[in-house]
Amino acid sequence: MQHVAIDIGASGGTVYLGTITPTEFAVEEVHRFDNRPVERDGRYVWDLAALRERLIDGLRAAGERVDAVDVVGIDTWGLDFGLVADGEVLRDPTSYRDPNATATREALFETVDRRRIFEATGITNWRTPNTLWQLHTLAREDPELLDRADGLLMMPQLLSSLLGARECSEVTIASTTQMVDPGERAWATDLLEELSLPTDLLAPLEEPGQHLGPVSDDVAAALGSTPELVTPASHDTAAAVAGLPLADDAAFLSTGSWFVLGVERRSPVRNDAAFKHAVSNELGVDGTVRLLKNVNGFFLLEECREAWQEEGRSVDYDGLLSAAEEAPARAALVDPDAEAFGIDAPMPEQIRSYCRETDQPVPDGRGEVVRCLIDSLVTKTAIALDGIEAVVDDRPKSITLGGGGVRNELFCRLLADATDRPVVAGPVEATAVGNLLTQALATGTVEDLERGRRLIESAFSPTRYEPAGTGEWAAAKRRLKALSAA
Repeated sequence: MQHVAIDIGASGGTVYLGTITPTEFAVEEVHRFDNRPVERDGRYVWDLAALRERLIDGLRAAGERVDAVDVVGIDTWGLDFGLVADGEVLRDPTSYRDPNATATREALFETVDRRRIFEATGITNWRTPNTLWQLHTLAREDPELLDRADGLLMMPQLLSSLLGARECSEVTIASTTQMVDPGERAWATDLLEELSLPTDLLAPLEEPGQHLGPVSDDVAAALGSTPELVTPASHDTAAAVAGLPLADDAAFLSTGSWFVLGVERRSPVRNDAAFKHAVSNELGVDGTVRLLKNVNGFFLLEECREAWQEEGRSVDYDGLLSAAEEAPARAALVDPDAEAFGIDAPMPEQIRSYCRETDQPVPDGRGEVVRCLIDSLVTKTAIALDGIEAVVDDRPKSITLGGGGVRNELFCRLLADATDRPVVAGPVEATAVGNLLTQALATGTVEDLERGRRLIESAFSPTRYEPAGTGEWAAAKRRLKALSAA
C-alpha cells in the first residue's frame, strides 16, 4: 500500500510517502511548507485557503513518486477548530496563540471550578488555551457566529473535509479539547451544558482508522489518482506515541512546538494526585489513555530562529547548538510556560527581559540564548516527570523520545542527566510514522499496534543516551519551580 501522511504543526507542515507491508516500513519526506498564524481583522488565524493549496502541492509531490496513492491521513496540533454550516467553513479558525482567544477563561472558572472540569474531562492544562476556553469566549463574544454553525470540526477533520472527506470527530484530537470524558471516550455533554455551550455542533466520537471517502475530483486530478481519506491518530502527539518503539516500562516524550511527556495506560486516572500534579488524560490508539503533562517546547526556539532570520542572520541548527555547547550551563533559566512569552514581540528580547526581571544573568549572544532555552526545557521536563511519577504506581525506567529533539544531541544528553535514566531517541519523524502506522492498521496491512511498533523498531535505529550522574539538576529544578511559582 502507498500511504501519504500529512503532519501539520503550529509552525510548519510536512508530507510523507510511506510504503508499508507486514515486513517493511519505509518513509520518505516529499514536501515541506511553513505554517504560521496570520493576523487578519484583529485576530491571529489559520489561512485555510493557503493551507489547502499547500496540501494539494504535497499530494502532487507524493503522486509524482508512485503510480498511485492509496490512502491519505492528516494529523495536526490540538486545541483549534473551525465552524461549518452546510459544509462551508464560516471563517478561518482562530489560533490558540491569539492573545484574545480565551478572553473569558476566568469567567468560565467562576461558573465551573477547575476540580469539576478535571473530574469531567481528566484534563489539567490550566495554562493551555484549550478548545473549551476558546468556545466559551466565542459563545460570550460572538454568539451570532455559533448560531449560524451546524458543526464544529477540529483542525485535522476540517482540513480533511476540504480535500473531500465526510465530516466527523475523532477521539485523539477531541481529547485535547477539555470537552471529552476519557472514561466513556465520548463528549462531556453535562459539563458543556453547565457552561451553556452548544453540544449539537459535536459529531459522535470515532476511533482512529475510519474511512472518510475518496478525495474530491479536483484533488484527484492534481494527484493523478483517487486515494481514500482515513482518520489516523489525528492528534500529532497521539500519532507520535503510536509511532514510538515504546516499552511497557518507559515514559514517552514527544518533542515539537509542544513537549508532551507521559506514560501509556489502559484507563484514565482522575484522583487527587493527578489533580495536584496537573497530570492530564488524553486518548490514544487501540483504546489507550496517555497520562501526560504538556510543556511549551521548541516553540520558543523556533520563534528565536524566526526573529534572527528576519535580521538576516544564520539560523542553522548545527551552528546554534555548537554555540550553545560553549555557553555556560544553567546560567539562566526561564519557565517555558510563562504567560510572558507570546507571538507579538521578538522572542530573544522576551527571553532577555524575563531574565532581567527575575534577577538572573541576561543571555548575551545567540549561543547563550539557545543554551538558556535548552537548559530550561530539560529542567521543566524533569519536573514534569516527577509529577508523572507521583501519579503512577510504577516508576518509568527510561524515556523514549520522538520528534525534533531526536536530532538535538545536547538536549538528549542533558535530559538523560537531569532525569537520571536512559533516553532512547526513536524516529525523528515519530508523528508521521505513527500516522502511517495507524493508516496501515485501518487498511489491515499491519495486524495490531504492538506488531506495528516492533516493525518500527526494526526499521529505525534508536540511539541510547545514558545518564552521566551530574548532581547539578536538582538545584536547577528548585530554581525553576521558584520561578514558576512567582
